[in-house]
Amino acid sequence: MPSILRRFIDWNRRVSRWERSIATRLVPESGPDGPVDFRDNVLPGLLAPGIRILDVGGGKYPAISPATKRELGLHVVGLDISAEELAQVAPGAYDSVIVGDVSRVHIPGQFDLVFSRTLLEHVADTPAAIGNLARALRPNGLMAHVVPCGNAPFAVLNRTLGNKLARVVLFAVFPEKRKNSGFQAYYRDCTPSRLSRLCRDNGLEVVRLTPYYNSDYTSFFVPIYTVEMLRQVTMCGLGLRDFCEGFTIVARAPAVGRAGATEAGDEAGALANRSGS
Repeated sequence: MPSILRRFIDWNRRVSRWERSIATRLVPESGPDGPVDFRDNVLPGLLAPGIRILDVGGGKYPAISPATKRELGLHVVGLDISAEELAQVAPGAYDSVIVGDVSRVHIPGQFDLVFSRTLLEHVADTPAAIGNLARALRPNGLMAHVVPCGNAPFAVLNRTLGNKLARVVLFAVFPEKRKNSGFQAYYRDCTPSRLSRLCRDNGLEVVRLTPYYNSDYTSFFVPIYTVEMLRQVTMCGLGLRDFCEGFTIVARAPAVGRAGATEAGDEAGALANRSGS
């Protein structure tokens, strides 16, 4: 990309960030970025010493560091469709790995926490994936996902352009996203209401649902970003969750009788109660 165009885009992105800072001061609920909030606040709040965790789609970039894993005595299994990605993970990040499509692969054992980060939009059969992950939960176990909303304009545009052209546009404007973006996206059932229904259909109770109204895909050109940001803030103010930019959902598996519930399951249930309060 010619340097003058690159400088123009960078300038627009700086101005867009400044505009967002003003909007966030006026409407704080519109400020959080979904993946960042999940990484810094949601996921750490779901961890407890000694639990078994399934990191779905983390590949070579697991969400839980080896240091945190050691400190809390966690057992972490990595599930990814790419064996190549899993082979590049830092030593000690996973105790074991599972290679396969999340909607079909056999998941041995049961887990206190199953989570994914911006994965479900790339799954062709979301109902099958949620069903498969739900069966991997222990009683009172938690499932947590952060997902871009399929009704967001960037998601609609992505589907309209098709993966090949969308990748060209995305990497031209945001070259730093080459690291972990550009995969085929379907956005099937990726709205708060539809994913909540899928969880309930699989016997899970939704204990936390947090919509986010902040995305930066139009920040390359301030006039477009200003209009889009005002739309996002309006959706936030009106509480139209199915028209957010992304969302976090946390759901809990049903409990069994006290005699059959594991200690770890009880601890996960207590965490779910706190996350839903």
